[in-house]
Amino acid sequence: MDKLLILGGNPTEIEIVERAKKLGLYTIVTDNHTDWKLSPAKQLADEGWNISWSDVDTLAKECQEENVNGVIAGFSEFRVDNMIQLCERLHFPCSLTMHQLDVTRDKLLFKETCRKYGLNTIPEHNVNDGDISFPVIVKPVDRAGSIGINVAHDKEELAAYYETALSLSPSKQVVIEDFITDGIKVDVYYYVKDNKLTFLGSSDTVMCKGDLGAKILQKAWPFKSKYEQDYLKQVDGKVRNMFNGLAINNAYATMSMFYRNGDFYFFEAGFRLSGEMSYHYYEKIAGINYLDSMIKHSMGYKDNADYKEVLNCNNHCIVLNFFGLDGDVDNIKGLEELKKNDNIYDIQLYVNRNEAIENSTNVFKKIAMFTIVSASFEDMVATVNAVNNTFDVFDKNGESLVYERVSEQELYIN
Repeated sequence: MDKLLILGGNPTEIEIVERAKKLGLYTIVTDNHTDWKLSPAKQLADEGWNISWSDVDTLAKECQEENVNGVIAGFSEFRVDNMIQLCERLHFPCSLTMHQLDVTRDKLLFKETCRKYGLNTIPEHNVNDGDISFPVIVKPVDRAGSIGINVAHDKEELAAYYETALSLSPSKQVVIEDFITDGIKVDVYYYVKDNKLTFLGSSDTVMCKGDLGAKILQKAWPFKSKYEQDYLKQVDGKVRNMFNGLAINNAYATMSMFYRNGDFYFFEAGFRLSGEMSYHYYEKIAGINYLDSMIKHSMGYKDNADYKEVLNCNNHCIVLNFFGLDGDVDNIKGLEELKKNDNIYDIQLYVNRNEAIENSTNVFKKIAMFTIVSASFEDMVATVNAVNNTFDVFDKNGESLVYERVSEQELYIN
């Protein structure tokens, strides 16, 4: 049986384990946790290694001794970095090069690349500029996943958040950009297989209001984006040229932007699995799970999946995020009932009973995610209401630990 090494044992890696097993692979999960309760994916794999996914030397030696056939990393640029190094060392197939990865994690290089292909980027500022119009968003040049990102509303906050971003940047560089409040965040999704680039879909974003902090959290992704047709007409060709110029192949790729006053302003790309797990949406719509393609490529297998572009999709989809307030989880309510709902395609739970939620940054812990796909908008709204009325996480005092919920009004607005 061929062996696949998966870098990281977080809950998000569980699906990589499960899909790989369905493909008949022997799964090995590695991270530095000796307490496997901290590595749920490791518990489900056929084998677990207590070796840090960043210890490339030890992993390379272990892979050779254990006859591992392929390596994959999922949701983290840092793990993808080590996957590239490991694949180069072992001469395994790899979906990315280090330069391609750098475009997604170096925000200045990303801006430079976008401009090369005629894509707008968000206006930026220097920390010492005297004419900054607030609010602005402050972020490390080379971190992802909202790490070190804050919104400054005045010079005092700018100075403080600049130091925070600087301390979290490996290269000690910070980007300061306009914080767009009069636009909608849009994401687009592609898969490139055998040099054929396929448009998988698009989504808008419902942001948290942030009354208790954490304003940059994304609490829902409605599919498809209201601006999909504008995107396809105005910039899809330029994005394809950019991907072709970067030689992206046999990889999943995303682009994030703001739509404002008829134009698109790009601020991020990702050539790895992304948080909304859009492979659930595409699998429901098109019958293909691109995670399977990623696994097959990492093993050097032939992939016969015939990708079709998802244009003008008639289904209504939304991915709901639930974040947790500080507290000790005592009871989780409603999951069994919601699993029976035909419109709910997937449920991800990221907390357990007796687990402590401690938020030390503006990125609150995600406690659950629901993917809803329905035939009509009305069915989607009804299903979101069912989730809101049924799912909850309580502390020992019976108080809800759910941070924010998407309201019915927000669904109609978006």
